[in-house]
Order: sequence, then C-alpha cells, then structure tokens
Amino acid sequence: MKQILFIDDDPVVIAIYRERLERAGFRVNVAEDGLAAMEQLKTLRPDLAVLDLMLPKANGVEVLRYLRGDAALRALPVIVFSNAYLSGLVAQAREVGANKVLLKAESSPATLLRAIHEFLPAHETRCSPTGRTVHCV
Repeated sequence: MKQILFIDDDPVVIAIYRERLERAGFRVNVAEDGLAAMEQLKTLRPDLAVLDLMLPKANGVEVLRYLRGDAALRALPVIVFSNAYLSGLVAQAREVGANKVLLKAESSPATLLRAIHEFLPAHETRCSPTGRTVHCV
C-alpha cells in the first residue's frame, strides 16, 4: 500500500481528502503544520507528499527546502496543493522543486487523485461493481 503524507492545517480539507485517498487504497499520514511535517519526515518514508504552502510554524516552501536538502527525501514527489497563488509562494515552491502545483479552489478529490497517479502509476486500483459496470478508483 502506497503511503502519502498530507500536509495541511485545515481540518475540513484534511477530513475530505484523507477519506477519499484512503478509499482509493492509500495509507495517509497527516501533518498539520510545517514543523510537524519535517519531524514526521525524519522517520516516515512516504511515497508522495501533498503540501499546502500556507502553514503555521514553517511554510510549505520551508518544508520543500527541507525535503530537497535531504538525500533520502530529495526524489520524493511533492504535489503542492494550495490557494497561495497570490503570494509568490508558488513561484518559490516551483524553484525549490515542487513536482506539480494544484490550486485547491479549482480541484476536487478526483483531480488530486489523477495528479497522484501521475507519480504513483503502479498503485493498485480498487474496483467494485456498481450496477452493470465496474467502477475503479
């Protein structure tokens, strides 16, 4: 089972996306601020990180710098998932090494899942019958 570190401080966003990612077959760990994310990354080895940029204690760019500065984490795919487009943090995140940037306001759980599958294509899909068809996530 692939593991995702979801880094966000909004409890509603966490609940919605965690539930959807877990239903899709991912193990999801959550960090609610930048420092907590960096602490978890010292021992946790996720397959991908979903990173908000507007975080307490250390912003997403600082977390991304930490990731890219650590030899063991440098290649970790990072999807920036934020509404920070007006702040310039997105440009900084791209410069530091974000693999993909999604605007939260324009994304759904399905959008995020499609982006995740770009980086974790070998992830097992879950299929279930829905009437006469089979639905896979």
